[in-house]
Amino acid sequence: MRWAIYILAVLVAVAVDSSLGGVLKIGDAQPRFLGCVVVYAILSAPRAYAVRIAMLAGLLADLLSPTIRPDDSQLVVIGPWTLGFALGALAVLPLRSLLYHRNPISSGFATFVFSLLAAIVFVAVWVLRINLLSDESPSWWPGTGASEVWHQSKVAIANGVVAIPTVWLLDRSRGIWGFSTAKRLVHGAARETV
Repeated sequence: MRWAIYILAVLVAVAVDSSLGGVLKIGDAQPRFLGCVVVYAILSAPRAYAVRIAMLAGLLADLLSPTIRPDDSQLVVIGPWTLGFALGALAVLPLRSLLYHRNPISSGFATFVFSLLAAIVFVAVWVLRINLLSDESPSWWPGTGASEVWHQSKVAIANGVVAIPTVWLLDRSRGIWGFSTAKRLVHGAARETV
């Protein structure tokens, strides 16, 4: 896997999310392309890189999504999306053997699972932070954590829908990503490309 291509794709996805993401709003859920890029990389990259790939994108998501305080200052909290993306990656890893990773519909399902678990961890970390520090309010304030989980589950569904064409387009550029393919011997004369 070529890390430079992955980092470039993550940066492009973050730029699209922050600039054009509102155009694709489905109801009140704004889909994010970052999860699509991360899931595509997790499904194709070596297993040893999966959590690192996700945490790097989560760190970028944390850095670029500050919370606005009541005094209009910005607060950058590193951790909610980073840890959420790590759990999402750990959930998608077992799916690699169950799903055909080059099928966009399978990738859409994996993106839904990834986004849902990342959002649950995001909310849990913020609730824990509120209980420990009691002076910082999360981005969904004055709503509740449960309402934010509900909203993020709708976003996860939207991410799964948007992942279908996004992963199809990303798969057209598969050659530049540098994902290794191996031939595995199966019974008979057939060979399966992994």
